[in-house]
Formats: sequence, C-alpha cells, structure tokens
Amino acid sequence: MGVFRSVYSDVMISTISNNSPFSCALALCFLLPMMCATPAAAEDLFERLRETRLTNLEDVIEAAGTDSPGSGAFLVKNPYSSSDQPDATPRDGTPSSAVCAVRFADDDPLAYALGSFPSIEEMETSGAILTHFGRCGSCSTLSDLAVYLEQPDLTTPARRCSRKSGAVRIKRCFVEQIGFTEACAESWTYNAINTQERCRDACVKTYGALNLLLHRYPAPNNLPVGSLNACLQCDEDLSGPGFKQSAGRTRRNSGIPSAIERQESEFRPVDHAAYFKNRSLDQD
Repeated sequence: MGVFRSVYSDVMISTISNNSPFSCALALCFLLPMMCATPAAAEDLFERLRETRLTNLEDVIEAAGTDSPGSGAFLVKNPYSSSDQPDATPRDGTPSSAVCAVRFADDDPLAYALGSFPSIEEMETSGAILTHFGRCGSCSTLSDLAVYLEQPDLTTPARRCSRKSGAVRIKRCFVEQIGFTEACAESWTYNAINTQERCRDACVKTYGALNLLLHRYPAPNNLPVGSLNACLQCDEDLSGPGFKQSAGRTRRNSGIPSAIERQESEFRPVDHAAYFKNRSLDQD
C-alpha cells in the first residue's frame, strides 16, 4: 500500500515550516472540520484541552509500566531497562483492538479519567470517548494531545532536546521547550536515550558523523519507495515498541499526520472534537 498522502495530510505537513497559530489552526481544520467555522475554533480547542485535568494518572502509568524501575525521581518506568524488551504485543495480553478513552466527571467539567478498553465496542457501551487506539499511557492526557495537535513537527524539537546531557536535562527540555506533561516527557526521554544508544551506527550511516556533530540531518525522512531512512527505521524498530507501551499516545494512533510520511494502514482517524460536544466548561 502506498504512503498516506491525503489532502489534509499534505496540509498538515506544509505547516511544518511555519508553526504559527494560524497555520496550526488551519491544519486542524482539515482534521476536525466541525470545529473550524473560524480559524479561532482550533485555538479554542487547544485551550480547552489544556484546561482539563486528569484524575487517575498514577493508575494509568502503573498499568502501562514495565517491571523495571524508573530513572531517579521519574514516575514513569523505563520500558527499555528490562531484559525482556517490549515488542508489538503488550506484556499484559491487552488485545491489539484495545483503545484508550476519556470519561469526564459528572460534577466537574474539567476533570476526567482515562481508561483502556479491550475493544471500541466495549468503550462505546460504557459511554467513554475515544482519544486514541491502543491502551493508555503517560502521553494519553488531553494536555499532551494539545501539544501533538499544535505542533505538526515534533521531530525537530525532540532532536534538540535529545542533545541535552543526562535524563533530567532532556526531560526538562521536553517539558519547558515543547510543553509535554512531566510524565509524557519522561517517556520521550527514555525513547531518546534508547535511540542514542542503540541506533548510533544507523544514524551515522544515514546522516554522516560530521552532520550529527553539527546537528544537521540532510537525509530525507523517507526513501523514494516510501520507507523510512535507516536511522528512523532503527528508532521505529528498537525504540518504537517501548515508547508505545510507555506513552500510549502516538500521532498515528491519534489520527494526527506528521512530518514523517507513513503507510495509510498505520493512520487511525479519531474525532478530537467529540470531548466537548454538548459540554460546557463553565463551573458553577
């Protein structure tokens, strides 16, 4: 199957060189047409997502964690430090049809809990709202969703953060420079360190040692046939499964196109306007 190149994917990718609020709002209009009677509607959605509060973070992280400890004071466990490296199958036997969903509190329009369901049918029966495919993790929060939606290109800022020295500094960069929540930033930090350690040779071959030293990445993300370059493929193969287990949310399983072209079968559309349909955020 060919690389996914829908109209709205092209528009999303075209905003990467211009991450202005208007450009991001325009891109989101193609993702969520019902929210875009005006360009300000997308910005309103971002703000609403940021204002929400997750009430069961520790439960979500515990369910997504490995048997390995975290790094220092990190709340999230390191998915790569176990001798039993994660693969595409969740260690707890969660089916591939699993989904992560949101349920808002009855007495607080800003408070919500996340929960994983074995299937979308069971989720719909419960009355919860889909936020991404696959089970929940540290990046499944609506605050982190706002970051994913606002920034079409996370690859470039993530590379900048990954160059920091030590896990604490890398995490701080993900929080302060990109805007992730603390827990989500920890999953991104583990991913960055694992890729540095295990994909160095592939990345040197792809970009050249001098270019990496100068923080330049001249090779395209995708080869002419549509597959990833060797460096990104290494990250996909050796860091991707652990990241999905830890973070839960990815751009693809959340229905958000990115700078890196992907196969159509990897893209899972999600209606992110559904959280606030018929809901008021005004508190009495």
